Amino acid sequence: MNKRLFVYFLVLTVAITVGYLYYVRTQINEAEPVERISVKWWGSGHADINSISFTYWNKNDPPEVPIRCAKCHSGQGFIDYLGQDGSEALQVDKAAAIESVISCMVCHNEQADALSMVQFPSGISLEIGKDNALCATCHSGLNAGSAVDDAAGEFTSDELMEINRLVMPHYAFAASTWLGTEAKGGYEYPGKEYVGRFFHATGVETCTKCHDVHSLKMREGLTEKKVDLCAACHSNVTGPADYRDIFVDGIDYDGDGRVMGLYHEIVGMRELLMKSIQKYAIEIIGTAIGWADQSPFLFIDTNQDGTISSEEASGANAYTIFTPRLMRAVFNFQFSMKDAAGYVHNGKYIMQLLYDAIEDLASVTGFPMGNLIRP
Repeated sequence: MNKRLFVYFLVLTVAITVGYLYYVRTQINEAEPVERISVKWWGSGHADINSISFTYWNKNDPPEVPIRCAKCHSGQGFIDYLGQDGSEALQVDKAAAIESVISCMVCHNEQADALSMVQFPSGISLEIGKDNALCATCHSGLNAGSAVDDAAGEFTSDELMEINRLVMPHYAFAASTWLGTEAKGGYEYPGKEYVGRFFHATGVETCTKCHDVHSLKMREGLTEKKVDLCAACHSNVTGPADYRDIFVDGIDYDGDGRVMGLYHEIVGMRELLMKSIQKYAIEIIGTAIGWADQSPFLFIDTNQDGTISSEEASGANAYTIFTPRLMRAVFNFQFSMKDAAGYVHNGKYIMQLLYDAIEDLASVTGFPMGNLIRP
């Protein structure tokens, strides 16, 4: 191939790529009829008036969403937070209505359109743009890893402390995961370096470029052909069921001898963290521990079989004796659990948090981690 032909070929390739990305963006931003938007919204979690997200406080006296929760669990509360109701902006002034879903007016108003800055639970405020800030305001969690040190106070790392409630990150904090150490959502161990925000790819670098703003589902790259957006770069993807098998860099992070999709590498590392937590609990605290997917999440493993049965998962059997070292490990374990798509949002940040928690526990228990690799 002569030089001139090569240049023509290169220009053509660039033009096709740019044209494709432009087409994708055009399809994504194409105005939809109200009828189609309504159908999408009615099928979304934001419209689910029966969801526990909007009904958890129904039996309270009075039945209202408290100030601490109102911003994200009441459409009325979010309007209060924005200051769209005439109150002071960027704070909730009063308890809000129950069963108040995220309706059109919650996101489509003057204050919402201007929002570009988000304050994260770590206390860090970040300008992240209009395509991200509206989503991130709620999807950032309630606590950051730094709250673990605040709760531990002057206790030394392995000193026993009785607490009524663990510090947990809460749920669906995709923005804190995505921004990594910029938002400092996880428990970041001193002396360690952590990745920042995950820059995915051109055309899918914001919340609303990946997620349909009304259905909340992943967008389709070519709407006429119903092609999954991720399939543009990941050839194995035909739909969401394939996301977990996306490879990143071909590294066996969890040391099980298999290179798998990043989701599975995270699961493997998390399972090792739980084993190291259980080893620490028995050897240092003297009481076996286990996790179950219900509040308060950590329970006494009475028969020491490594799992929590339905009988063991009761409030009366909650695990209440911790050390600061155990608290920070548990925070990162929970952080990896409660962003369901964390492996997509910023998988390497999650992997770093898990690895460092295992390493911290291993420093006193000798938990084997020779085959593990930290991103």
